[in-house]
Amino acid sequence: MNALLNPRLFNPLRWHLLPLLRDERIRYIYVEGGSSASKTVEICGALLTDQLEYNYSSMVFRRFHVDIKDSVYSTFKSTSQRIGLTEKGIFTFQQDLLKSNVNKARVRFRGLDDEENVKGIEDYDVIYNNEWNQFTQSQWDQQRKRLRGRKNQKFICDWNPVSAKLWQYEDWLDKDEWIDLPLTIEAPTKYSSLNSEHSFKRINKKGNAVWIKITFRDNFWVVGHPSGEGGFRDQHTLDDYEHDRIHKFNLYRVYANGERGILRTGGEFWKKFNEITHIKPLKVDKSKTIHASLDENVVPYVTNSIWQIIPEEKEIRQVHEIACKEPDNNAPKAAKRFAEWLHAQDYKDVVYIYGDPSASRRSTVDQNNASFFDKFIEVLRKEGFTVVSRVARSAPEVALSAAFINEIYENNYSGWSIVIADHCKISIDDYITVKEDMDGKMLKKKVKDETTEVTYEPHGHFSDAKRYFITTILAAIFNVFKSRRKRTGSYAA
Repeated sequence: MNALLNPRLFNPLRWHLLPLLRDERIRYIYVEGGSSASKTVEICGALLTDQLEYNYSSMVFRRFHVDIKDSVYSTFKSTSQRIGLTEKGIFTFQQDLLKSNVNKARVRFRGLDDEENVKGIEDYDVIYNNEWNQFTQSQWDQQRKRLRGRKNQKFICDWNPVSAKLWQYEDWLDKDEWIDLPLTIEAPTKYSSLNSEHSFKRINKKGNAVWIKITFRDNFWVVGHPSGEGGFRDQHTLDDYEHDRIHKFNLYRVYANGERGILRTGGEFWKKFNEITHIKPLKVDKSKTIHASLDENVVPYVTNSIWQIIPEEKEIRQVHEIACKEPDNNAPKAAKRFAEWLHAQDYKDVVYIYGDPSASRRSTVDQNNASFFDKFIEVLRKEGFTVVSRVARSAPEVALSAAFINEIYENNYSGWSIVIADHCKISIDDYITVKEDMDGKMLKKKVKDETTEVTYEPHGHFSDAKRYFITTILAAIFNVFKSRRKRTGSYAA
């Protein structure tokens, strides 16, 4: 069947998918990427032709049944027409079903809003979860337990990376160790390469899962075929991406570059934080002092935001982040992680420590009555560093400190600016996500971990660490800001 199809009808993703579908060692195929990346189209095309050749069946799931007809079902139908299978009468399309007229292959479509629909999937060879980011973790767990009893059964999942906090990342993909694979594969065309700058292909250490990320740059019906013949250059789509790159960078990151992100929904605490202006590629300046601002919360992590000040430019830079999750979520282990990073930077100068004043309280359970900061600093000193604590006596007022920092973000208050390194993904996610309550304070919603049943605040920790640091390092300017507010009743400069 494949020999009858023109290779120019397909994007590079197809050629990477086909051998994975036939490889019995591969149980999971993950495909993520931005919009217009042609994820669904190429998965549909690969399944259609591969099922015809190898005579097997697939089950396609969407989170809600109502979405199937106008989404993935429609894509299967249009893909069949595009590559000439419908014209040849090879497939018949019925409601929630696609049937082959030349063998026993079929594709069935179901919504997971009916819990019963996950039953009976052991009769299928491929389970395709379309828009996987919409699924719950329990739905995924049920699928994994039920797909059994046949050789070469596998899952395909595709999604847009609309949030860095998807359970798919935190509780599944990021639990694995991944190894990069070549972006070019042997194929009946020389145009099988994925984009080298924005795409990746990885295999897990166990060897049973492959993770592919693609963007619109891998779609020849957006950027045009590299041969100059075939495909289509969609200038309107390219212009739209360029508009987002300049004016709405977070949209560009998520939908054009396929990077994990959080889309703004309004009511942000850091309302003047701008992804275009305030996020840049940064490296540690070896000539500048290191400042670390901490938040002692144990869950979801002990927070350590790492900063440098460039006084000649009046620029405050967050150059790194360390989020110490279990089992490193206590003061000694978090300090050890920080010390390892400092040693890797070959840092020899003084380390200044900032953070939540409440963490300075003496412990009533520690045998030495040591506080969080006592324990943290003790480890750093044992590692050979000179440490100076600049933890304030009291925490800055939340709404006032937010207004102060937002004023720096928006208007470079007193000439200062703030820049966040683009690799500080958890911090950036926090700065975009955390919301403001009705009193101008930080809205910290609590969630319960389904496994441990521990209740915690998922957001706000790096935001707090930033407040502690900036209001301390710019204490004199912050005091002027506060006095102006008292005098005028306004936050404005």
